[in-house]
This record gives sequence, structure tokens and C-alpha cells, in this order.
Amino acid sequence: MKTATLTALAAAACLMAASHAASATGSCPAPEKFAEGIASTDAWEWRLTFTPSARQMYWARTDTFWPATREQATILTSRRTLHGWAAPQVAAFSGIHSDMDPALSPNGRYMVFSSERPRPDGRAALMDLWLVERKGRGWGQPVHLGGAVNSDGDELYASVDRAGTLYFASNRDGEFDIYRSKRLRNGHYAQAQKIPGLVNTAARWEFNPEISPDGRTLLFVRLDFPDSLPDQGYGFGDIYVSRLGAGGFSEPVNLGPCVNTEWDEFHPTVMWNRNLLFFAKDIGMPSDFYVVPLDLPRR
Repeated sequence: MKTATLTALAAAACLMAASHAASATGSCPAPEKFAEGIASTDAWEWRLTFTPSARQMYWARTDTFWPATREQATILTSRRTLHGWAAPQVAAFSGIHSDMDPALSPNGRYMVFSSERPRPDGRAALMDLWLVERKGRGWGQPVHLGGAVNSDGDELYASVDRAGTLYFASNRDGEFDIYRSKRLRNGHYAQAQKIPGLVNTAARWEFNPEISPDGRTLLFVRLDFPDSLPDQGYGFGDIYVSRLGAGGFSEPVNLGPCVNTEWDEFHPTVMWNRNLLFFAKDIGMPSDFYVVPLDLPRR
């Protein structure tokens, strides 16, 4: 199967068929590298997001490992053509400041991303969350999401459900946990709070949230720290799923060896209407994107 055409409808159908066949045999298809030479290169690739039509994608790129260097990150975009994904271009609102982790809303009308650009009052910031709205075929000016969402720490890897509720990771309390903030009718956001339930822990990092459009299924990444707790995953970083119930988000379940390995898996993105999981993997070299049918564990 050609990686350049993985997001085409025919490729999606093939992946879905492979998923059903894998379920029947008890095995699973191996994740395939996605958009090699375009979105998977010799650089570090971060946080993939797609327009509702899946004909355009956005992601971030750095030359070295972020945040160890905190070098400038740039958001790129590519359109799908009859011949595969076109050469990437810098997104219209990026390229000057350090920007990463783009996340399109389910309707594609706006994007939330992380940036170290100066705040509206001119103060320098770590990674804050900004919102940019679609204007015709282009983008407007990014707007800072303010103190109800942002803190003096890093706010990273946003995800948005259909109601406009914003999910993201923050280390404002010292370690990364997952927070959410509801979008109000006036377009502002309510004070961010840690998500309820059993996802966040005291001794591990929980971050990279990917929320389903209905707000009921959450994929995220958990880092195990062997010095603190016994290793519960396949590697240092694994992708988990949790579902929303009456008491908040349920006990997370590891996606298992069809996705997670002894390497680091992170930055999950789901094409929910096609049941495809995209994620980044670091196998001892700069991260690339991979794609596999999404086969969530039963409740």
C-alpha cells in the first residue's frame, strides 16, 4: 500500500478491511509510516491535524528535539492532490514565532495551537494556547486565549470537541496533567480545570489529549517513570484510552501492542469518521507519523 495515498478513501477502506481481518485472526496490522518525505522526514514531526474533508493537513516541525532545545517550531500545511500530498508550506500565521501542536475544530472553522509568541500585553511567554479562525480560504489573526486557559507554565497539545470544550496538557502544577475549559457563548473560555475521573495521576505525566467530537472518548499519552512506580506500559510513552462516565473519565486502558511498543508512541490524532489513528513514534531518531486502524478496547 502506498504511504503517499494512505488518507485517500480507497486506502482507508483497505485499512478498515485489514482491521476486521485482524480482529478475526487475533492479530493486527502493523502501523504504516504516513506521508513519507512530506510529513515524515529527517526532522522532528509534531501533532498532526486534518480538515474535515481530510484534503488538507497541518503539523509542526523542528530540527532538534523539543523541548530540550526549545528551538523555533513551525506549523506546516500540505494539500492532498491526485498524486499524493503536495510539498509542505509554512502556515500563513506561522513562521515567525515558535508555534506547534495545531488542532482543528471538528467543523474546521478554527484552530487552536501552542505558541511562544508574546502575549497581548507584550510579556514573554512559554507555550500558551492561541486560536485562529478561518477567514474565507485563509486564516485571520491569532488570538490569545487568556488567563482562564493559560498559565505561567506550558500549555500544549489542544483538542476540541463539537461543543467547543478545549482539552489540553499543562505543567502549571509541576507535572503534566490534562485540563479542560468550556467555551462560553461569548466566545471566551471558562477557568480551566483538571479533567474529572481517573486519568491524571500524581507520579506520571498525562498529556497529548485527543478528544472525540462527542466529548466521550479520550485518547492520551502517559509517561511511566520507573523510579516512581512500576512500569505499566510497553515503553516509556504509550497511548491510552479513557471513556467519560457519570464520575468522570474512566480508568485508562492501554491501546496494546497493536499500537504501543518498547519505543515512545505519542501525539495521537484520530480521523473519527474513518476510524483511523495517526500518531508519532520515536525509534531512536527524529519522530515520524504512523497510521493504523483504530481498534479501541471494549469497555
